[in-house]
Amino acid sequence: MACDAGPAQRFVGQSASATNVEAARRAAGARTVRSLMPGQPMTMDYRGDRLNVLQDAAGRIAQITCG
Repeated sequence: MACDAGPAQRFVGQSASATNVEAARRAAGARTVRSLMPGQPMTMDYRGDRLNVLQDAAGRIAQITCG
């Protein structure tokens, strides 16, 4: 199951609530999701089935990518 971040882009700017993060994961067709806050360390391993939800300091979704 490959991730496609395109359909999940509609969540950018919304609250990074558990509900929105899970909805973004489903929209992207990703198997897993990781939601990261500013300054939080992340591994650099690439996983084609993972959605990355990057938050801003206000707790909103700033960027959505796969990998």
